[in-house]
Amino acid sequence: MIFTMPTDEHIRVRRLSPTDSVVELTGLLHRAYAKQTAMGLHALASHQAPEVTRKRISKGECFVAVMPAEAARAAGLDVPADAAPDSDRIVGTIMFQEPSWGGAPESGPRWFHRPDVANFSMFAVEPRLQGRGVGVLLLDHVEKRARELGMRELALSTAEPDTKLVQFYRNRGFRDVERHDWGVTNYLSLIMSKSLVGDA
Repeated sequence: MIFTMPTDEHIRVRRLSPTDSVVELTGLLHRAYAKQTAMGLHALASHQAPEVTRKRISKGECFVAVMPAEAARAAGLDVPADAAPDSDRIVGTIMFQEPSWGGAPESGPRWFHRPDVANFSMFAVEPRLQGRGVGVLLLDHVEKRARELGMRELALSTAEPDTKLVQFYRNRGFRDVERHDWGVTNYLSLIMSKSLVGDA
C-alpha cells in the first residue's frame, strides 16, 4: 500500500486541550522513544505511565502537532474507524518550561536555573512522520514562545549516546553546555542551549 505523506498545510501546532487523550499522548511518546529504547537507553518518556504524563504536562505548557484524521489515515497512521475526518490526530508533542528538577537550586542542571533560560522536554514525533518537518514546526513554536517571554536562551536535555539526535540539535544551532545525571536514566544527559538573541 502507498501512503500519501502530509504536506505542511495538514499540520498545525496548538496547546494540548483538556479534551485531548493523555493515553494517546503517552502512546506517542513510547513510539517516538522506541529508537532510544532499542539502543539500550531508558529515557523516562519511553516508558512513563499516563499518570506520569499527566503530572508532567501539568507543570508547564504542553504543545502538540496535530493533523486531520483523514490526512493521518492517508499517511498510514492508526486512526479509529469512527473518527471524524476533520478531527485532530496528535502526531507530535513538546513540553515547554517543565520544572522537572522540582525547582530546588541544588538539583537539576545549573544552566536550567538561569532566569533568562527556557527549556523544553518530552519532544516526540510519530516515527512514520519523523524527518518530514513536524519536529521543526514544534521547535520553531517553542523558540517563538521563549522569545515572547523575553528569554535569551532555549535549552534541552538529551541522551548523549544518541549521537544522531545530538547532531540534529547542533544543526539547529544548539551548543553543548554541560552534562547532567538525572538519576532516573541509565545514561549521562547532554545539556544543550541555543541563543535567541538576534535570532528572528
